Amino acid sequence: MGHSAAGTAASQAGPPGPQLPGTVRLAGMLTLSCFISQAGQTVVTFAGELDAASADQAYGYVRDVIDARDGQVLLNVAGLSFCDARGLGALTRMSRHAGQAGSCVYLVAPPPPLRKIIRITGLQDRLPVHRAGQAGHVQVA
Repeated sequence: MGHSAAGTAASQAGPPGPQLPGTVRLAGMLTLSCFISQAGQTVVTFAGELDAASADQAYGYVRDVIDARDGQVLLNVAGLSFCDARGLGALTRMSRHAGQAGSCVYLVAPPPPLRKIIRITGLQDRLPVHRAGQAGHVQVA
């Protein structure tokens, strides 16, 4: 599943490699963007609602990022205003795909309601939160 991006990865810092998807708006309620931090970390930023309307497309976007990059992928979910069961399922599918690809995903700055549902559902091991000391510090705009 490819994604047409309303932007390019050309202005991103980091080592040359496969083209990363740019910024996309899904289902009118979720915006995803991908960049390489100055520390060389791949970061996908979520803004809006991750729900039944956007979950499958969001999974496809992050899957493409995982497939294009080696190493961990950070999911900056600080901008999520809502995440339903389908959204949580998409996040766990992203984690499973990363594991199958020999990579891993970490959540960055999950909002308190998302942290709570992850804890209640017992998904802390599958959706770990990135700590600043892990593999360098990520700068999140």
